[in-house]
Amino acid sequence: MSLFEKAKELGNQIRETQEYQELERCSESLKEDSEAQQIIQNVQEAQNSIEFSQKAGVEPSEDQNNQFNQLREQMMANLTVRNYMKAQEEFNNMMKQVNEAISTGITGESGAEESAEE
Repeated sequence: MSLFEKAKELGNQIRETQEYQELERCSESLKEDSEAQQIIQNVQEAQNSIEFSQKAGVEPSEDQNNQFNQLREQMMANLTVRNYMKAQEEFNNMMKQVNEAISTGITGESGAEESAEE
């Protein structure tokens, strides 16, 4: 089996994991929740405004920081967003373990992924 066939097989196995399935389910829920989408957009806009100020060498105003914090609290209060963020974190953790296993295969050094497999 070629390297690319093995990579495709790995991708197929990842798609079958509980972490990936949950991320997909939460992603679909997020797409269907217009309120959650609006909250995320508002947080992103506030964050961009703060970053723009910082890049211009200006400290963000207290109002900017307060607005960002309030929007972030709104975002965390939204169950759809929280579920998506949790699913994303769990998927990222699984992918970190996969990448560590690949690195072990390349370097021959054993690491933390062996305990994750057990």
